Amino acid sequence: MDINDLKYIEKKLGRKPNDVEIGMFENLWSEHCSYRSTKSILKLFSKTIKDNQNIVVGPGDDAAIIKIDEKNNLCVAMAMESHNHPSYIDPYNGAATGVGGIVRDIISMNAKPIALMDALRFGDIKGEERDKVRYLVEGVVNGIGDYGNRIGVPTVGGECEFDRSYNYNNLVNVVCIGLVREEDIITGKAKEPNLSLILVGSTGRDGIGGASFASKDLTSDSDEDRPSVQIGDAFTEKCLI
Repeated sequence: MDINDLKYIEKKLGRKPNDVEIGMFENLWSEHCSYRSTKSILKLFSKTIKDNQNIVVGPGDDAAIIKIDEKNNLCVAMAMESHNHPSYIDPYNGAATGVGGIVRDIISMNAKPIALMDALRFGDIKGEERDKVRYLVEGVVNGIGDYGNRIGVPTVGGECEFDRSYNYNNLVNVVCIGLVREEDIITGKAKEPNLSLILVGSTGRDGIGGASFASKDLTSDSDEDRPSVQIGDAFTEKCLI
């Protein structure tokens, strides 16, 4: 959120926003949540989606769903998530919660997760930042593998490339695939009002401001944002599966 955003908020509210309101706007207007800078590009997929009869659920929900078996009404739910900044600051927990987040999206559609994949990009492993790069590779790979093993969802494939352009910002993209029958799909749209589902678990201070942090540029001070990286809870998620 920049100075122009703040001026806009002040104009609409007729006053300066308080700390809580600023925190809410930072999260809701972040690229992570609102896709402010990419929404116009993503809209280009709309026509392709409308013309495909096999697409059951398109953009706007937690995962895309495509029908693969007309006879048995069987569908595949697919979702992809990036956890780049968190994995650079805290490679193990950043990558682990990347897996946890994308599995969550599949579960939320009432699909059963069956497989994970990943696409990773790191800096030059033989260059001047090689020690940092090796540290990131080890942490990210262990984070992805450990979390998947603990929830019982295998990582069946992926790819990894190294280039100096990623020396100071690795890419950690995780894909999850699940199965669900069309009649069992649950979407994010409420079918009737006043229904509440609340899942409650123990929480800590980790993860606060994570959405806004994920949309910021990394700097030499970014290590101070380590508390913004969530700590995964694979056992609880396995119980939901």
